[in-house]
Amino acid sequence: METLQKIDEYFFRIINSAGWEDMDGIMILISSKWFWIPLYIYIIYLIYKRFSDQFIKILLALGLLIFIADFGSVHLFKELFERSRPCHFLEEGIRVVDGCGGPFGFVSSHASISFSIAFFISLLFRNLWGFVHLFSWAVLIGFSRVYLGVHYPFDILGGMFWGLFVSLLVYYICKMKIKFIT
Repeated sequence: METLQKIDEYFFRIINSAGWEDMDGIMILISSKWFWIPLYIYIIYLIYKRFSDQFIKILLALGLLIFIADFGSVHLFKELFERSRPCHFLEEGIRVVDGCGGPFGFVSSHASISFSIAFFISLLFRNLWGFVHLFSWAVLIGFSRVYLGVHYPFDILGGMFWGLFVSLLVYYICKMKIKFIT
């Protein structure tokens, strides 16, 4: 376990120390849920355009997905593992750009939610380029969290796997429910 912590800290320091002041504002924006509202509106529009007959069910599924990803990342992982964020644990030689957040960081809620959305929408649309774009978006959000000094890379990786699990769970529950109803 100590070896994993050292690897995680090593990659954290590489990413976090690569920052510069001009990039800080961009990373704060990337990390902000409000910045992505136009993307969310566009995704909702695409869902409506392609799945108008199941639009409300899919929106409810997305709401459930976001709730499970967020609730699980906080109450299942963070409270169970109680792994300190790097901004609370590593005091010397790190950049904390925009505040530190709560005491625990494993798994990242930002990563859990963004990866769960990316995987779920990709499962719906079955489009390789759509997946590449959404996955890149989620990676960018995860990267910003490490850059800002609030998460280790393994917090992001854990969030990615939790997001994948949640998206598969919600997708297959919805798929079974829709087949059962029709």
